[in-house]
Amino acid sequence: MVVFLNENIKVGAVFKRGEVVPRWFCYRGRKIAVREITYTWKEHQGTAVFLHFSVSDGLNLYELSFQPERLVWHIEAVE
Repeated sequence: MVVFLNENIKVGAVFKRGEVVPRWFCYRGRKIAVREITYTWKEHQGTAVFLHFSVSDGLNLYELSFQPERLVWHIEAVE
């Protein structure tokens, strides 16, 4: 079952060669390690750009989004 959240979160990420790679994030008081990035995509909303990441901790699947212009991360959904 997918639960839609759209909450601000703190993310530890590596920036290399123009790419963003999330390594961990804090969600409801827990630090969750990203074990696998299963899918990525880019979305444009007007002039705003959003980078989306489907990530897994080995048990659950999460959708994270990053807005580079504002340096803001969100957790969009968890399954």
